[in-house]
Amino acid sequence: MPTEITDKQRAANRRTGALLFAIAAVFFVGFIVTRFLPDTATGMTVVGVAVLLFLIVAIGRNLRSGR
Repeated sequence: MPTEITDKQRAANRRTGALLFAIAAVFFVGFIVTRFLPDTATGMTVVGVAVLLFLIVAIGRNLRSGR
């Protein structure tokens, strides 16, 4: 039984995909940048904070849309 995907669902899927792509990009770029920094702890801290902010945004969106 085929189901029809509405424009609203398609837009939500694209937003989710963009968010997941952004998280992956931050990881990869962050790890590459840490190789050029003299102190690896600083680079990893920056990557960790970026990922934490992405998670906060994603959870906040989910909570807001659940109302």
